[in-house]
Amino acid sequence: MFNPATEQFTQYEIPTTRSSPTDIAIDRNGIIWFVEQDGNQVGRFDPASKKFDEYEIPTLKSQSLRLTVGKEGNIWLTQFAGNKVAVFNPKNKVFKEYAIPTPMSQPTGIAADHKGTIWFIETQGNKLGGLLPESGRIKEYRIPSPFSVPTELAVDGKGRIWFGDRKDRKLMRFDPKTERFDEFDLPGKGVIEGLAVDKGGNIWFCDKYKKRVGRYSPRDRSFVEVDLAGREGQPLDIITSNNKVWFTLVGSNELGVIDGSSISKNETPDLSIDMGETEKNMLKSLSPVKQLSP
Repeated sequence: MFNPATEQFTQYEIPTTRSSPTDIAIDRNGIIWFVEQDGNQVGRFDPASKKFDEYEIPTLKSQSLRLTVGKEGNIWLTQFAGNKVAVFNPKNKVFKEYAIPTPMSQPTGIAADHKGTIWFIETQGNKLGGLLPESGRIKEYRIPSPFSVPTELAVDGKGRIWFGDRKDRKLMRFDPKTERFDEFDLPGKGVIEGLAVDKGGNIWFCDKYKKRVGRYSPRDRSFVEVDLAGREGQPLDIITSNNKVWFTLVGSNELGVIDGSSISKNETPDLSIDMGETEKNMLKSLSPVKQLSP
């Protein structure tokens, strides 16, 4: 846990050793949920009581990677090796699994829209999947570009699905109403990793290999990229909160933050903002403070 007010980190030991937690989400009650890839479990952490609970995923060695909280408060996750989408009901503590129609699809990113539909990315299947919780029915949409190797996705306020085409270096959008895909060339020709949508509908992403954090404005159809070339770490995952954009830097063990309101419209598609003296107030890298385990 990181407290922005005090700039202090607190760490909590997961009961299962070497569990390899890979994703985290917070439900409407403030409960922390996380998935353990090697532990093959879904974990629950109550910040108030500091208590952990872990629940075994039915499919062995499922390599579950990502999870999200659904409209009804259920926990949804993708099984990379199990080729399934699973849901965990916190009330009765029961899992239910749904087999993906495409064999060896290798699902990764997952998110819920405002209607309750569960969307997920098939990295190997090169498809976008939509699951209706009421019926369990899965509908798949083939991504226009072959071998695009998408991994993460995000849903905006209009219910549109955003993800990255890693092979062709594009940002992709899918509209469930029209069932149409649109693509947008990344100015830096990078590879999208983490994705997030802010309250203004802007799409934020991490470009690990080019060491950039980018923003796409659907309203202006413009990109802005913040160049982190001077940093040791590489941006990987990202979230937005109250005009702040938070991202992890792998390799340097840091947490970074950008003041999203300080970035102006990009007038040229290849504009990048370098880290310099004038940008110090826009981006601040925070090194973890060692804490005693509770």
